[in-house]
Amino acid sequence: MKKTVLFRGALLFAAVAFCAVAANAQILWKISGNGAKDSYILGSHHVAPMSVLDGIAGFNDAFASCQQMYGEIDMESATQDMVMQSQKYMMAPADSTLSKVLTADQLAIVDAAMQKYVRMSVAQLDKVSPVKPAVISAQIAVLQAAKTFEDFDPNNVIDAAIQQKAKDANMPVKGFETAEYQMQLLFGTPISVQVADLMKLLTDETAYMEYTRMLTDVYSQQDLDTMFELMNNPELGMSEYECNVMINKRNEAWIEQLKTILPEASTFIVVGAGHLPGDKGMLSLLRKAGYTVTPVN
Repeated sequence: MKKTVLFRGALLFAAVAFCAVAANAQILWKISGNGAKDSYILGSHHVAPMSVLDGIAGFNDAFASCQQMYGEIDMESATQDMVMQSQKYMMAPADSTLSKVLTADQLAIVDAAMQKYVRMSVAQLDKVSPVKPAVISAQIAVLQAAKTFEDFDPNNVIDAAIQQKAKDANMPVKGFETAEYQMQLLFGTPISVQVADLMKLLTDETAYMEYTRMLTDVYSQQDLDTMFELMNNPELGMSEYECNVMINKRNEAWIEQLKTILPEASTFIVVGAGHLPGDKGMLSLLRKAGYTVTPVN
């Protein structure tokens, strides 16, 4: 009940915030000055409909003006690496299978979710393919997204579509990170932390699905400020630790790379929209590094 009440409050806050900042809503920005070739940075969202691209003012011209593209990873070349690294990062050690790290109450909750989404019990999964709790979290999150958005296609997300567009145009596609780094980031945290995250996801599925829908709606309105507030919601958003590891530290690392990349070639950059706003977001860090960052109209 507490989570539901707080979540309703978040919805009201988001609606008010949207009215306040909608005039400045923007997910595509131009980077110039400080020796940089004119470049662009676009915030993406993994479950947003592809139609969002049609509503981004100046997207086609900005993309066509660039010589190369950078994403979080080169998604096509990373696929092979992910398969090779799956055993190392996704499979649970013999003493840390789900049946061994969950309490009886937790096991009942996870087992019900497994039966609901993949029609397999925890015991069956542990026998056939013993994976870490974070793998279950990721799989259920994708299935929840598919249930929430009928047109969601995990094989055709915005990041991948733009990277394919770049390759079709013979534009080099590069990544800030390797597939192994992302695998370690997602599945290399302590098992106890993974269990806590999994239980958080499953404790109130309805609230999380509504939260995902709200994030996607706000993204579709190109409202980064409200998206930032929702991401930092204390009940359903990221913890301070998660935000620091998943967002802030990576932002800093990417900006350091861009200091070398931007003077060399006009670059079209696509990263998760959550990396853009806030004092530690990429837009702010780019400005602090001396670049001019302006919305594309």
